[in-house]
Amino acid sequence: MNNPVQNKNKTNQGITGRRERSCLHFILNISLPAILSLLFYMHAFSQDTVAGTKERNWSLNGYVKDMQTAIVHTPGQSWITSNLIHNRLNFRWNINRSFTFCLEERNRLYWGEIAGLSPHYQDFVAADNGLLYLSQNIATGKSFILNANIDRVWLDYSLNSFQVTVGRQRINWSQTFVWNPNDIFNTYSYFDIDYEEKPGSDAVRLQYFTSASSRAEIAVKAGKDRKVTAAGLYRLNLWRYDFQALAGVYTQSDLVLGMGWAGQIAKGGFKGELSWFRPVRNFGDTTGVILSSVEYDYTFRNSMMIQFEGFYNSNTANSANILISQYNPGLLNAKNPFLTGFSMYGSLSWPATPLINLSLAGIYNPSNRMVFIIPTFTFSLMNNLDLSLIAQSFQPYAQGAAGLSQTSVFLRLKGSF
Repeated sequence: MNNPVQNKNKTNQGITGRRERSCLHFILNISLPAILSLLFYMHAFSQDTVAGTKERNWSLNGYVKDMQTAIVHTPGQSWITSNLIHNRLNFRWNINRSFTFCLEERNRLYWGEIAGLSPHYQDFVAADNGLLYLSQNIATGKSFILNANIDRVWLDYSLNSFQVTVGRQRINWSQTFVWNPNDIFNTYSYFDIDYEEKPGSDAVRLQYFTSASSRAEIAVKAGKDRKVTAAGLYRLNLWRYDFQALAGVYTQSDLVLGMGWAGQIAKGGFKGELSWFRPVRNFGDTTGVILSSVEYDYTFRNSMMIQFEGFYNSNTANSANILISQYNPGLLNAKNPFLTGFSMYGSLSWPATPLINLSLAGIYNPSNRMVFIIPTFTFSLMNNLDLSLIAQSFQPYAQGAAGLSQTSVFLRLKGSF
């Protein structure tokens, strides 16, 4: 028999949730144009500032990108195409010696076949996993989506060796390049080439710098599900290596312990991370999940760089669907960031001329019988203007592989200011 009090509480909670989202959407719709106008005005004003005047205590920079995308699943099939115009604004205000304010916002306009391919694509673009819902589809149609998203907004206070940061921020505890077992706050996808800044967290972070090369910190994050991730980290330099150790609770469900290092071997970079997750409930009945990555990179005299990384994931949950998640970092999680079992990454990067850079990267996962090939060509057209051609090909090489064959080609023009 239904309890009318419980039903009433659930109804009130639903109304409250809708009100919170509606309120935040209203703020975005009303305040965002004002914020953008103010930032553009300040940037224009700064260009007219006479040399020799007082130095500004704020900065504004960003970029505009246009990216054409074509996707095909099987050779011979028709291509799925789309276009993305991506604008980012980064504003920072040094209020005084102790306080700093940061606001970073991105606007994305999608149009083409991908935008109208699925009725859920609009939700995919507007997804926000933070405690505050700071993403809004301003305009949508059958084949276009215009989205605005505030992915950084924080206030920082520092005094001597102490620093506290409150708000949406990036907490980067990782050491390795492709896979980051120690990055329990901001899981991201290596394949998301259009989001160099990577996602942030709605969190409070306290740091205490015990020396020039060591620090202790505590961070607490809450997501849209109201579940809390809290952990502490200590980092120090020993034997010319940076070592770190962390411990905490992940989404109120798992105890997490981890460690990492960064140093050199044979004049090349040598880094690694290890994390162990164990459910708080039924602690003695489970074995937990182990994630581990080891990386080595070396740069030759001609600036050619080679990079290798190995990764192990003992989590077998939803491994068959992980490829879909690689394009949406919001679907990934720190306990399962990639295909299960062992994965191996290798890349070669070479600046062929001062204006042209070539690279070829590959990932091999024998457990799921998958191969990933990622070639990249970048040409510098002028200062702060680059043209890139990037391909990502996911290929199963045997029956029973984890995912379907898919090749994506991206042509991107990026101008920074």
